[in-house]
Amino acid sequence: MTSPFLIPLRYFSLVVLWSLLATANSVANAASDGDSALEYKLRYQVTLEPEREGASVLISVDKGELLKKIQFSNKHAIYSDIRGTGKLTLKDKRVTWELPSGNARLTYFVKLTHERSPGKFDARVTKEWALFRGDDLIPAIHTFEAPGAHAAAILEFILPDSWKSVETGWPRKKGNIFKIDNPERRFDRPVGWIIAGDIGSRRASISKTAIAVSGPKGENFRRMDALVFFNFVWPEVAKAFGETPEKLLVVGAADPMWRGGLSASNSLFLHSDRPLVSENGTSPLLHELTHMVTRITGMETDTANDDWIAEGLAEFYSFELLYRADGMTKARRTRIIKGLEKWGAEVKHLRKSKSTGPVTARAVVLFDELDKEIKKRSNKKYDLDDVTRQLMEKRKVSFYDLRAATEKLVGSDIDALNSPLLK
Repeated sequence: MTSPFLIPLRYFSLVVLWSLLATANSVANAASDGDSALEYKLRYQVTLEPEREGASVLISVDKGELLKKIQFSNKHAIYSDIRGTGKLTLKDKRVTWELPSGNARLTYFVKLTHERSPGKFDARVTKEWALFRGDDLIPAIHTFEAPGAHAAAILEFILPDSWKSVETGWPRKKGNIFKIDNPERRFDRPVGWIIAGDIGSRRASISKTAIAVSGPKGENFRRMDALVFFNFVWPEVAKAFGETPEKLLVVGAADPMWRGGLSASNSLFLHSDRPLVSENGTSPLLHELTHMVTRITGMETDTANDDWIAEGLAEFYSFELLYRADGMTKARRTRIIKGLEKWGAEVKHLRKSKSTGPVTARAVVLFDELDKEIKKRSNKKYDLDDVTRQLMEKRKVSFYDLRAATEKLVGSDIDALNSPLLK
């Protein structure tokens, strides 16, 4: 016999389920509305002015009541003609902007051309092109925001009439407008390399990364060479570090730009005379790429400087990734290690100074020894990649972080890390 309560119970269950779903949707919608209410639109509008070797910048915000106040340093006096709505205070080479409610605007001019050493530039604006970092375009800003407030930011460029295009390490929305989204920060800032003007670019999508290689026309920057190079080595980059950026911009130019390489969080610079692979077998391009992807930096204290960790890892992977991608033989790899060991033979301590060439060379030899020891003690279950990925989570690291990451994998009393070089 059918229970007289069976049908009502079924309907009761459906009613309860419908009620729970409705409540969940209501909460989700409320959370979404609340999130939207705490979002302010942040727009950077940059007008490049080659005749002044810089740019006029407009920062606009649609909800000044959310981004209440910002502060930034002007100790190098590269920002001038600073004006803003609300209350603006310039004191002791520090700028404080208290935003009005609603729409708020701050404008200034920034000098972008910069000499790294006499006659050598790490940022330059000419009549035909500009090559600089967004870190200088928009200064490091300390914000005072309403609780939970966050930005939705875009970067727009206005170019001189004769200039053709602009490239950044950020995703392009349309035209010369880029989306700036850094999940680690509520206030998004367009850091990284930027190039604009009469430039040539080569692009490709490799795995999940959109890669652009750009340089001023006539500067002999080997754009296609770099793109082909990335195509065969990129799978090893992903395997080693476990992650690759959404977008990568590689820029380069000839003299009088600084004759070296410089990495940023989503981009890197390489002088056009620098080879993709040096005669000693290491790759300047992969060295800077390792810095960019891992974002590891060495910690400095009053008694020690662990810059050797970041530089040593970058140089190690500059040839190791090539070796793994079958770009060189095992015999060649062995000769590279021996050459670096000879170069760093006079180094007695790794932690005492900034990582110069010989210090970095000796650090590479130590990391090669550490890699072998990790493989042996773990029966090849782990290697140096596993240590590097742990350090990537911390970013700013010390020798003690390196030791802890290694011990987590293979236990204590690690011969390579008991070296007199680390005392």
